[in-house]
Amino acid sequence: MKGTFLESVFYKFDNGNSLLKDLSIGFLVSIIFWFFNVYLPEKKKIKEKVGRLNRALFLILESFEGGMFHHDKHYIHCRELDQIDLEAIRIIKNSLDSKTIYGSLGEKAFYEVCSESYDLFKFLGIAANEISPMHGALWDSLTRNITVIGKSHDKWFDDRAKDGFKTGVDYSKGTLWLNLTEILESMEEWMELNK
Repeated sequence: MKGTFLESVFYKFDNGNSLLKDLSIGFLVSIIFWFFNVYLPEKKKIKEKVGRLNRALFLILESFEGGMFHHDKHYIHCRELDQIDLEAIRIIKNSLDSKTIYGSLGEKAFYEVCSESYDLFKFLGIAANEISPMHGALWDSLTRNITVIGKSHDKWFDDRAKDGFKTGVDYSKGTLWLNLTEILESMEEWMELNK
């Protein structure tokens, strides 16, 4: 304040300099208090929520490995979805486009996991919406796709059984391609959002 018109104002008052110093210290203490007691705990909660949701997403992605009892696995026993999984997403997209996914154990496990866990994904939407509106919207989209596949599981299985479980046939009549493509694209967007 030296050299400005305010310098003379503060010299007129005995408390002028101490008032400015006290206000500055109070402001600094408030920022430090907010940072340690509000900001850091909130960031930790968000990180934990994202981790929980990433585990649920990895349950879906992991189903394409074709584990026989994968539908029984609980998502808390999965690792978190990570950037290294982009390669697995690309492989699944390729198998979907080349139609080699139809009739595979991965397709079967994917249908089963969706059938067993679409209610879970609806419930986890609460956590996604608490992170941010963008997270919530993306999670809602994922949930819708997983629900469509999950609810069509019985019909898909019956159609396969009637036809003799042939490989290379899309018994979903395009439903799998559409919803799985959207799921994989949403997973990529989710990972980008959480970088």
